[in-house]
Amino acid sequence: MSIAELISRAEENRKWLNLSYKQLTKRYDDKWVAVLDKSVIDYDGDLKRLAARLRKKLAGRYSEVAIEYVTKKPINMVLVV
Repeated sequence: MSIAELISRAEENRKWLNLSYKQLTKRYDDKWVAVLDKSVIDYDGDLKRLAARLRKKLAGRYSEVAIEYVTKKPINMVLVV
């Protein structure tokens, strides 16, 4: 699989995650959520633990996975340039 295909698949998973975000907060509030093939494949409160599990389970497809912290609380971001 080419790098362009990997990026495209990862982007599709990220888009699905963003479109489904509100629904995901109902079940996965305050958790890191992993999405592959437009569905939740795993979640955890600890990002390192989640990433380690995913790397083991999906060695060849890990780069396609979209991972995002899902929360009902507003998140404030500050950009430092």
